[in-house]
Amino acid sequence: MKKIIFLIIIPLLIVSCSVFKTVPTQRLQTQFLPSYVKNLYLGMPLEKFEEIKDMNTMIAEKGISFRHQYEEVVNDDRLESIVYYFDANIASQPLYEIIFIFKLGFDVKSYANEMYGAPSVESHLPFDEWCWQSGEGFQIVAWTFENKLVIIGTIKKTEWGDLNICGE
Repeated sequence: MKKIIFLIIIPLLIVSCSVFKTVPTQRLQTQFLPSYVKNLYLGMPLEKFEEIKDMNTMIAEKGISFRHQYEEVVNDDRLESIVYYFDANIASQPLYEIIFIFKLGFDVKSYANEMYGAPSVESHLPFDEWCWQSGEGFQIVAWTFENKLVIIGTIKKTEWGDLNICGE
């Protein structure tokens, strides 16, 4: 009887460890992304994004050779739109930047401070930044600029791939 239980438990442990190893990849990031995009993550392939979002309602920006740009009009009480950047030169075309464009007059800096706390980087750009390790080999960096909240992933070979803002 002990052998049977042992033979059942070992495979269950192996499977559960491999499942838990892959799950946090997306969950870790979601804590840094506003609720508008909780079903998305930095590094997400364009193909998967197209399965989640209605591409017929997106405004596509053509003519930029190194990225694909899509804008989703939201127009709620705070937010006007969300802009998504995907790398055009990497096979999976990963999502590497999300720009939240808030309505004029909305206090984006207070919104970011409420979400993230005090800025963790204060000397890189002429405005405050927040930076975290993604757990996937790149950094997640956020900053506010005018009526925008910009969130990037320093994914290798993308526009931001060479940045090391958080330090190692």
